[in-house]
Amino acid sequence: MSDSSGTSNTAERDATVGMQARDVTDSTVYMNSTVYQVDPAATPSKKYEIGVKYLETGAPDRARGLIAEAIALGHDSGEVRFHWVLAMLSKRSYRDLDLAERRQISDVSDVLPGYADDEWKDALEAICELLECLRSHTDPARALKKVDDVGLAQRDMIDRHLDLVLTGGLKDSRWTRIHQNAVNDRAVGDRHDRAWAYFQPVPEKPRARVPAPVSIRRRDWVTAVGGSALVLVAVGKLGQTALALHRPVPMLACALVLVSGHVAAVYGLRWHYSALRLRTKERQHTDRRGVLRPPEGGFASEVDHDFEHYFARYVPSDVTPWDWRLGTAGIRRTLRDEIVEIYREQRVKAGSIRWLVRYLVADTRKRWSAGTLWDYRVQYRTPLATKAWFFTAVIVLGAALDTVVTAVAPTRPVALAYAGLGLVSGRAAGFTWRRIVTEHWRHRDEQAEYDAAYLERLEEFQRWSGKLESIRPSESEMEYWLYCDRTVLLGKALSHYQLAWRDVIAHAFLQVPASRYKRARAAGGPWRYSKYDVRLFLVTLDGVREVSGELDFERALFWKEDRENYSFRQVSSVRVIETTGFEYTLKLTLTNGPTRDIRITERAVVEQGADEEPEDPEKLFRMNLETTGFAHTLHILEGIAAEGASWITRDPLTVKGFQEAAR
Repeated sequence: MSDSSGTSNTAERDATVGMQARDVTDSTVYMNSTVYQVDPAATPSKKYEIGVKYLETGAPDRARGLIAEAIALGHDSGEVRFHWVLAMLSKRSYRDLDLAERRQISDVSDVLPGYADDEWKDALEAICELLECLRSHTDPARALKKVDDVGLAQRDMIDRHLDLVLTGGLKDSRWTRIHQNAVNDRAVGDRHDRAWAYFQPVPEKPRARVPAPVSIRRRDWVTAVGGSALVLVAVGKLGQTALALHRPVPMLACALVLVSGHVAAVYGLRWHYSALRLRTKERQHTDRRGVLRPPEGGFASEVDHDFEHYFARYVPSDVTPWDWRLGTAGIRRTLRDEIVEIYREQRVKAGSIRWLVRYLVADTRKRWSAGTLWDYRVQYRTPLATKAWFFTAVIVLGAALDTVVTAVAPTRPVALAYAGLGLVSGRAAGFTWRRIVTEHWRHRDEQAEYDAAYLERLEEFQRWSGKLESIRPSESEMEYWLYCDRTVLLGKALSHYQLAWRDVIAHAFLQVPASRYKRARAAGGPWRYSKYDVRLFLVTLDGVREVSGELDFERALFWKEDRENYSFRQVSSVRVIETTGFEYTLKLTLTNGPTRDIRITERAVVEQGADEEPEDPEKLFRMNLETTGFAHTLHILEGIAAEGASWITRDPLTVKGFQEAAR
């Protein structure tokens, strides 16, 4: 199928798709981290330290490069060399090494005497003795006993990183402990309460809609001031004429014109502003017009989906979902439009402001339940006293003005002109002053709302950021949990097929992202996913046992488990297809079935965060490819496809194990 965006899917009926871009949920996270940052001028010890971090987090290729640099620069010890050997063998079997690499590891024995006697040297000696047993095909019992006697930390690292080296009979005596440790440690460190935090987007800093500036034009001031001056002139002339009559009633009426006019203006402004703000708030809270979905695929659409999701999720207990949806339609639109407006930037992703959407919806529910969602109706409701004062002042103003005009008009007809001038200029000045005053009041209230909203959002941002920072798992924890998951799946497979490790000639894991997932990576580190398709290949004397399952990493749960068995003769061909740059697909063809497509990577694995230092896409791709277990799996499958059962005996190191298995 294809669409206008250019995404396509050519997988056949039996294809296994590891990652499909249009199914990716929007939780792509780039975390700034000092874990992997290597300064060009870094000291050898710093390079070694970062190399160890890479090893702990599942990127041994980078680890061995950095540790080798540190050794070449003179930073060498039993501990350093121990980690270098682990990096050489991690995620690889001994047969995966080329001759130069095997020679390098063999040469470690020559430098051992120069290291200080400590637990690291003991562990390194145990590994060297174990590898020598593999090379010479001698009984490994003594070497394995030596491995068991090293420190607990070193022994656990050997079991973990030499997983593909310690296979067959070498692993029999250790498997029960390795498997039990994985079962016990699978949820260690509150995984179920913390793993989700790794995939949470780094929250964007809080914002609120800034009030529009006071908008007063120059001609407004001219009209207001000029009109007011004309009113004063007109009233002054009327007052002067009334005083000339020497009659108390007209003089009192002139005074009432000034006083009642002022009272009417003050209370009229208050009434008008309250009504104006009330209409604005009602429109924001209750107007259901315009609650339309924005076009799919954009930032506004993603924000809209988030509001829809959380409003559907956070329904108060005292209302039905339908009434809640209808009752909040207006405020839902208002909040959505505000967030889209203040965050619509190319670098801001919807996932990074999801915390704010969630908070706004939760706050709306809280105010709904507390009955304060409509407090503005009380705040801007015009009191009866205000209306009474306004109407009274208008009536008095009209009566007083009529009294003055009636008294002076017979003797001074020009008083009618003064009265007309006062009414016209007063009307113009009144409307203009009303606009000026209400605009300032509007800005004052909106500024107060902005200050309150920003402080509330800032408090929530600090709470949420602090929570994520305090519980987000480290890179090493994420990698160790994944190792435990793989070990548990391996245990299930051995139990199901009733196999002992002496029956397993080789094994390989292939872990690729599932069809729908969240993903995250620390700057410079590999991508990690909330859901994986994990595939295990067990090579035995009888053929290949393949076990696959979808891993929900956050819940440490396997589901959709599937098993398939095939003999060596059934593996017809294994091919790797590179479609576009950095997109790999493994095609496994069996003689009795269609080609199975296993999507390994796609261009997404080389994406980098906007705040990251630019990194070589090729290196980034290779690191992510390495974390899938692709190289070792491909080595096994290609060997079987090309040579069948004879592949097992091709490497002299496995001849003895094969013969023992045959017996």
